[in-house]
Amino acid sequence: MAEVKDCIFCKIIKGEIPCTKIYEDKDVFVMLDISPACPQGGHTLVMPKKHYELITDIPDKELCELTKIIKKMAEALLKYGQGLNIIQNNKKVAGQFVPHVHFHLIPRFEKDGVLIEKWATHKYPDGEMIRVADRIKKLLKD
Repeated sequence: MAEVKDCIFCKIIKGEIPCTKIYEDKDVFVMLDISPACPQGGHTLVMPKKHYELITDIPDKELCELTKIIKKMAEALLKYGQGLNIIQNNKKVAGQFVPHVHFHLIPRFEKDGVLIEKWATHKYPDGEMIRVADRIKKLLKD
């Protein structure tokens, strides 16, 4: 299993650092986040056991298996809370502070104070929406 010596999640997966484990199989590890997003808790982290930094680094087959566990956890957490956010950040500028790909599954409750979906929205200047779409479409072909 690939790992990075200084990766905190690799150390947790190997049992070198304690955690509150929720689920584990040969490829996937799930634990509670030590700093949950809301007071009611239940905030879980789902990650591959192998070390990958970005979602784009994970081979398709492994990503499919990881997604099955995310769905399984989501089903449980939707019973635990009243709603659920699933968040996955790539690179530090996007909020990834541990460079081991992981998904945050955050159960939501009425008036829990979590502000995930409260980003500011913006308008595209005239013609810019088409230019952005065309650029992304071109990148898909590469």
